[in-house]
Amino acid sequence: MDKASSAKRYDLPLPFGWFAVARSEELGPGAVKPLELIDTEFVLWRGEDGAARVLDAYCPHLGAHLGYDSKVVGNDLQCPFHHWQYAGDGRVTAIPYSPKIPPKLARACDRAWPVYEDMGMVFVWWHPHKAVPLWELSPVTEIGDEGWVADEYRDWVVDIPVQELTENGADIAHFAALHGTRSPPVPELKIDGYTRYSSVSTRMPTPRGDIDGKITVRAPGPGVSFTRFHGITEMLLMQMHTPIDRGHTLLRHQYFVPAVLEERKVNVTRALIRETWRQLEQDIRIWKHKKYLSNPILVKGDGPILAYREFFQRYYA
Repeated sequence: MDKASSAKRYDLPLPFGWFAVARSEELGPGAVKPLELIDTEFVLWRGEDGAARVLDAYCPHLGAHLGYDSKVVGNDLQCPFHHWQYAGDGRVTAIPYSPKIPPKLARACDRAWPVYEDMGMVFVWWHPHKAVPLWELSPVTEIGDEGWVADEYRDWVVDIPVQELTENGADIAHFAALHGTRSPPVPELKIDGYTRYSSVSTRMPTPRGDIDGKITVRAPGPGVSFTRFHGITEMLLMQMHTPIDRGHTLLRHQYFVPAVLEERKVNVTRALIRETWRQLEQDIRIWKHKKYLSNPILVKGDGPILAYREFFQRYYA
């Protein structure tokens, strides 16, 4: 990952929002995990109550990194250096050699980051000024109410910032030119606060030929979107985009399907997942070398690229 080269190609700040930082299965009971994401170093741990917690990585006492050799004590994290203990809200809860914890240290502080865990992922609310969350995450109906189950998963590190990555869906012309899509989708967009909705009817490739289908998307912020495939099969893609720094993004795909998927739709579902990955990897080859142009030359048929950029500005502090 060439950070210097990538930084020269982009002049975009980091967006604020909810970002996926780990898969739930990566964080067993009592586990501690260092994280370096969103130009920030964090420590993530799971207490004995099962809840995930996230703090700034460095102990404010004498600078030890809490992500290495630390120990979970109950629900708190014990620093490996002097054994100070921290609650998930940043409070110091124990100093073994001090008879009293100073009042300032016994209060919650801004070293803590809000956490939301659901759908098999741990999300952290990140804001450059540590503002409180401006919206909440919630599971989609299929997972929360209908019992859909996690299916295939993949992730990539891509040389592109989140805005450019998510703008890809507004770039209508590239679907035919790069991916060979015979019926490029033209989405209907709707904006509600910090959430973007879109819907598109399109022809989807399958082993039996193209079939009419519908795709709906709900994107509550810049870090996650839920793409629902209708008709051709029943499938949900949770796509997560977590900035690593200003020029690199950790991209994750987690698919969900009904607990019992119709036999006739199994092969179609697998084919659609593979096609999604094929198109994404074609995009990645372009993203690796492209440059962000603040004033691109656009023509009719390019899609609502400038409108999308205007919308995305709300995620910058």
